[in-house]
Amino acid sequence: MTGLLSRTDCIGPVTVPADVTRTLHSLSTAAGVDDFVALSICAGVLAERLPRPGTDLRVRVTRQELDAVLPRSGAPDPAMSFRDALRQAARSEAAATAETGDAPAAVTILISRDGRNLYVESMTDSSDVPSTEAWAQAFLQLLIGMTDDPDAPMLSHPLVGPEERERIRQGLNPYRDPKIRYRTMAAPFEEQAECTPDLVALQDEDGTTVTYRELNERANRLAHHLRGLGALPGTRIGICLQRGIHQVVAIYAAVKTGATYVPLDADLPDQRIALILADSEPGLVLTDAVCRDHLPEGPWEIHDVGTEQAGSGQPVTNPVLDDGPGLVHILYTSGTTGRPKGVVSRTAGTLANLFWMQRQYPFHAAETALFKASPGFDISIWELFWPLYHGARLVICRPGGERDPRHLARLARDHGVSQIFLVPTMMTAFLEEMSQAGSEALRWVVCGGEPMSPRIPEAFAAVLPGSSLVNAFGPTEAGPVTDNIVDPDSTGGSVPVGRPADNFRLTVLDANLDLVPIGTPGEAYISGQVGLSDGYWRQPAQTAERFVADPYGPPGSRMYRTGDLCRYRADGTLEHLGRIDRQVKIRGLRIEPGEVESVLAAHPAVGDCAVIAHGQPLRLLAFVVPAGQGSATDLDPAAVLEHAAGLLPAQMRPDRVVPVDYLPATVNGKIDQGELIRIWQELAERERPVEPPADALEAALVQIYQRVLGRSPISVLDTFLQVGGHSLLTFRLLDECKATLRAEPDMTQLLHGTLRDVAETIRKTTIPSPRD
Repeated sequence: MTGLLSRTDCIGPVTVPADVTRTLHSLSTAAGVDDFVALSICAGVLAERLPRPGTDLRVRVTRQELDAVLPRSGAPDPAMSFRDALRQAARSEAAATAETGDAPAAVTILISRDGRNLYVESMTDSSDVPSTEAWAQAFLQLLIGMTDDPDAPMLSHPLVGPEERERIRQGLNPYRDPKIRYRTMAAPFEEQAECTPDLVALQDEDGTTVTYRELNERANRLAHHLRGLGALPGTRIGICLQRGIHQVVAIYAAVKTGATYVPLDADLPDQRIALILADSEPGLVLTDAVCRDHLPEGPWEIHDVGTEQAGSGQPVTNPVLDDGPGLVHILYTSGTTGRPKGVVSRTAGTLANLFWMQRQYPFHAAETALFKASPGFDISIWELFWPLYHGARLVICRPGGERDPRHLARLARDHGVSQIFLVPTMMTAFLEEMSQAGSEALRWVVCGGEPMSPRIPEAFAAVLPGSSLVNAFGPTEAGPVTDNIVDPDSTGGSVPVGRPADNFRLTVLDANLDLVPIGTPGEAYISGQVGLSDGYWRQPAQTAERFVADPYGPPGSRMYRTGDLCRYRADGTLEHLGRIDRQVKIRGLRIEPGEVESVLAAHPAVGDCAVIAHGQPLRLLAFVVPAGQGSATDLDPAAVLEHAAGLLPAQMRPDRVVPVDYLPATVNGKIDQGELIRIWQELAERERPVEPPADALEAALVQIYQRVLGRSPISVLDTFLQVGGHSLLTFRLLDECKATLRAEPDMTQLLHGTLRDVAETIRKTTIPSPRD
């Protein structure tokens, strides 16, 4: 079975047990209907239960001259019993007779004359509908259940038989309880520091190095100092530092105290930092001279630890903790309520995840890793702790360098990095740089945070044939849950995310929390005694909504409702098919459009709004309705964007605010996203005057923009973002400018200024002579 269903996907014959056909005939005769009506009822119930919620999927059931397309108006309620459904059909003349189905159907179930064999044919190439095998087996299982117990509600009959149920629960989820003996996240590092004290642990881009012994002693001195200030298990420490050696020391010191650290990215708007601090209420906040101005005053003590003198005079011995493993950190993610929510994770679960990853794709002593992630992104845990547990050297990417995939590629090549994590949208530019000169040291490239295009494995295999590409899946609420070492020759229409980690179970369930057949889309639920987050900091209602009782685990166990649409393939690997809710990922970071809407709606000039993710790569478009009796022409988009910039991180800010008089709706009452996008496109074209270039430099830039963006015409009054540019394409544009103009534009002007502004920055630095 491949990821995408082909146009002619067929299966059969599937044998119906003789006792089932006899019982079906007996029930139909007693109700006064033909057997075909009973089979149609079964197909209709299946058509409503198998597709994901909201999917309009029609099924054709056929037996020789009898034909029906389901579901149809007047069909029995699936909550009633099979026996009652047959009686209702007998009372309805239209339902009790054969119905010629002229309506198009995605799936056809063909039944033999004697009812003993069935065949299924799929006529769709959609990736988020059940496979033909799933339809066949689920139809048979539902038929068995309804004939075995015709008085039970039809919705209550399972679609998964005992054998397949056992395979899903045990075969696809071979759970193993990890044995975690460490009390802190620093303890495995402390053991490694004893074994390899003189190996280099940290190195920054300036060439400064710190050995394992030096890192451990510096973190210990700071940890003892923090404990003297009240940092103990049960307390929280905010950390707002630029990426660098001091930041690594501070995070290791925090976990050595047993306190929970709260990372604060200095690139966040000051109001968002203030909100996170007010919510988490740390006793201490560690910072440096660069980040200090971003921190508000409050009931917390602010300490500058951005020097080597922090904690001087304190003991260099490892702190001793009396308590067991506690909470390691609180990571704030986008929330549906308009406020970020803090995900609370425990030390034992985080360690279990890291040791599982080490078994999957191990680090070895003296290898090199790269630290580039924001400390508020869960990937930072992998980058900060995992390599240093095993004697690797951690190269620290300079602040801002993480946004340039070509810079990361050069770092990986120049420093002999053996493993790197990238979101898929970074891969194209990364591979372009690697194609100039590869790296023999790079053994693993782990991708996650976004769906992986099938084109990536093909390009990866061509550029880095000696490396392995890993497609990983796991939300912040659990960490890495599945992985798949990608075979570029066998991805089919989608790239699977693999099989669950040892310490997790991942089940795909329907709306009734019942297992769905293999090959059928459903919502992914993650469970496990060690590894799941505790929930959301001080948000019990949201925690209860997403962390629910696990009906398949030990008493008292929980499972996390991911909101991800997934399905298991026949080979046991998991496919990620998208989202059930509105959540999106932009550059691997979780974004709830509802939070963006809440922030925009708080502006006094905005009465209503809708935020849509659109395009490739995704960008946010905000459609705002003026408050009161105001007109769309009176609303100032720049003021709304300025308001958003004060509260939202960069990746959550809309690319465009479009004033509209009302939000169009579909016939079902939902916001008509297609109509809103059409409005935006028409407005963008009307507002785009095409000003021709005034000189040779502007003409050369117009040609470069056209090549990079693949569109024309380009006006010298256009900004790069307005005409389809995004952060990844900026690096290709810079390369084109260097090659053609022998000059590099200012990055800020490139992103926000017009093409004419960009030309002016080039004139101020050098007078290029464009190549013919």
